Amino acid sequence: MKILHYALGFPPERTGGLVKYSLDLMNEQINQGHEVIMVFPGRVNFLKREPYFKFGKRQNIPYAELVNSLPLPLIGNIKNPQDFMKHTDSKVFINLLESEKPEVIHIHTLMGLYGEFLEEAKKHNIKIVFTTHDYFGISPHPKMYLDGHDFVEDKKYDIWNNIRPYGSRTIKLRINQLSIYPALRTLIKKLKKSSALVDDLPVQTGWSTEVDSGFQELKKYYLSMLKCVDIVHFNSSVSKKVYERFLPNMTWKTVTLSISSNNIERSGEVLLLNKKINSIAYIGPYTEEKGFFKFLEFVKVFELENPNMSFFVMGDNSSVDIEKVTDLGRYNQVSFKKYMNKIDLVILPSQWHETFGLIAIEALSTGTKVAVDSKMGASDIVPNWLQFDDMRNINSKCIENKETLINILSPEEHFEKVSKLYVSLSS
Repeated sequence: MKILHYALGFPPERTGGLVKYSLDLMNEQINQGHEVIMVFPGRVNFLKREPYFKFGKRQNIPYAELVNSLPLPLIGNIKNPQDFMKHTDSKVFINLLESEKPEVIHIHTLMGLYGEFLEEAKKHNIKIVFTTHDYFGISPHPKMYLDGHDFVEDKKYDIWNNIRPYGSRTIKLRINQLSIYPALRTLIKKLKKSSALVDDLPVQTGWSTEVDSGFQELKKYYLSMLKCVDIVHFNSSVSKKVYERFLPNMTWKTVTLSISSNNIERSGEVLLLNKKINSIAYIGPYTEEKGFFKFLEFVKVFELENPNMSFFVMGDNSSVDIEKVTDLGRYNQVSFKKYMNKIDLVILPSQWHETFGLIAIEALSTGTKVAVDSKMGASDIVPNWLQFDDMRNINSKCIENKETLINILSPEEHFEKVSKLYVSLSS
């Protein structure tokens, strides 16, 4: 089968769960004998305004880099919506589709993508799959979360009418599409190692019910793109619930399928043992939306009643200097396994409706118990006693005295299910 993927690109320019998952999926499909090509939003050529493709091969994956894509809101929010829905000549996409002749197009994000691409795919009768890695498209912010406020649960205020004050100028967002961006990002991190001691979010100025017509037009633009999709792969029941709440009239086919990772230690049935909890960890970026500061508040209260408990944080370059909390910083696959040997319980207190959370299955696969906020998609694979709505209600004694088997899909099993999803489109 010939499969065209649209994803964000390759490391080091692009990072995160979406990037890792899409590359793992493509490599597995290549190993299974499928033809694969990845289209991704690439660099900006200021000397040539119209989009065009540059072809090559990287990390064993053939690619078509979309030079002069629409802007990517990766390092800030959208401020000028008109810049994100500009039209272009369809010929560049017609030429690509007719030369590559994909049987299926798998979309992992709408960022940087012109609507004409999906319109031409439909005209060429090519089936389109969309995986819900985040909420970009039904929200101008991938997490549908601003300044400590979760708009998923807000029935009064529309995030599209409230994003503009948080937006960055488009020229700033274009920085991450420059060829020097990875080196620039590394240099900045070396020069300035920030402290994560303070939750330094901007002051919330109040939400508005006034309609922002520019962003409402952008909302319609993405809706027209989503209407081209034939089948939606929800990576959790959480993402399914959110998408169906905001798009109740969509008639697309759907499938809910938890994702997997090449970084898992074991797959299949993994035993979580009845074991005393002496150490608790937070894993992830040291940000408010991931619940990092909620975890620090939890530590302050919990350690008073459990003075012999050890606490760890890991997953960020920012420095943490708090008594009783050991900062393990960034990690790789080797150090991750070593750190998991020290940890009895991982707590993931995500404050947004995270569509899944790969770190959950990566930690679970080591046999470590993982407690997740019920808003997280990873709640699909853990029992109720490892879920919480409020960290203050976490009962470590209850958790340590229980034992269970967790079923973790192997990457091969997951990718086989995705292949069957493609086949179902032709039936």
